[in-house]
Amino acid sequence: MNPLKFKFLWTLIGYGLVLLVVALSLLPGPPIPIHFRWSDKLYHVLAYGVLMLWFAQLHPKSRYVWLACGFIALGALMEILQLQLVDRRGDIWDVAANSLGAILSWRLAFTGKNTLLYQFENWCLKPGSGK
Repeated sequence: MNPLKFKFLWTLIGYGLVLLVVALSLLPGPPIPIHFRWSDKLYHVLAYGVLMLWFAQLHPKSRYVWLACGFIALGALMEILQLQLVDRRGDIWDVAANSLGAILSWRLAFTGKNTLLYQFENWCLKPGSGK
């Protein structure tokens, strides 16, 4: 695993992303920017995929399974909580889409595609990049 120079910042941003997903899950539904038959499920896959891939960059591979399980549990919890809300409805297919996003990114993280933050830091901090 590559050492991140700004791991604390990336972790804070990651928790902000988690809070954003929780807020979007529990607040009244925002307008969907692009709508087609399965767009809602695609957004679920993307949201939980991004969360998993983001945090995979901050933790060693030995923790990936725990991260994936945590995001799958978070997705299920959000849908359960939506059942308690008047203007939202929980959906088992949303749980499946959330889980699929976490699992796909879990597998993707093992391919070495989990170095984006490291590469970004190196690009920003290399000599001459401020010109």
